[in-house]
Amino acid sequence: MDKIIKAVKLGYTYQSQYQRTRALLDVTCSFERGKMYAVTGKSGSGKSTFLSLLAGLDVPTEGNLYIDGKEIREIDRDRYRMNHVSVIYQAFHLFPLLTVLENVMFPLQLKHVSKKEAKARALEFLGKVGLTDTLYKKMPNMISGGEQQRVAIARAMAVGGQILLADEPTGNLDSQNEQVIVELLCRMAHEENYAVIVVTHNEQVAGAADVVCRMMDGVLEVVRE
Repeated sequence: MDKIIKAVKLGYTYQSQYQRTRALLDVTCSFERGKMYAVTGKSGSGKSTFLSLLAGLDVPTEGNLYIDGKEIREIDRDRYRMNHVSVIYQAFHLFPLLTVLENVMFPLQLKHVSKKEAKARALEFLGKVGLTDTLYKKMPNMISGGEQQRVAIARAMAVGGQILLADEPTGNLDSQNEQVIVELLCRMAHEENYAVIVVTHNEQVAGAADVVCRMMDGVLEVVRE
């Protein structure tokens, strides 16, 4: 089994001047390449905190989080976020003043990939998510929500990481586009060998996952695998 993420008694506590809130409690789990995982749970249950730790945006206050066998506190988290993990959101987060093609090229050029190679890779992955060249020169506000989310997925794929985190990726989409995005996420896991971890309230998204976990009051449990 190709476990790329392993959490051991993972905990996270928010500390303010007035109160202390434990958002995650003793989470022990692992995620493999080649599978799609759904993390469900009510708002405030700890899902977003968990995703933030997996993305390397923060470190746990308790326990350990291992990425490819290395503890998260011991790795260069900036490099990890640039090269190994991608996050897509409900709100798409495309750059409004860049074209569709430029949006996918942008993270590659941040990594000092040549413009020629960045363009070639961007075109490859835009094709993989089913977008045609009629859209490549358009700005994000000129295309539909479903198309914008596909651009965001193409950008994530082009980075070449091994982990894709998705935070309510179908939340702003109609049922037809929702199905397209769910199929793309499954393909990224099963054909591109990503570990795909999706935080969702959507039953259709959860139903398509290989493994379903539920977060409740900071505790994560597997409910289907």
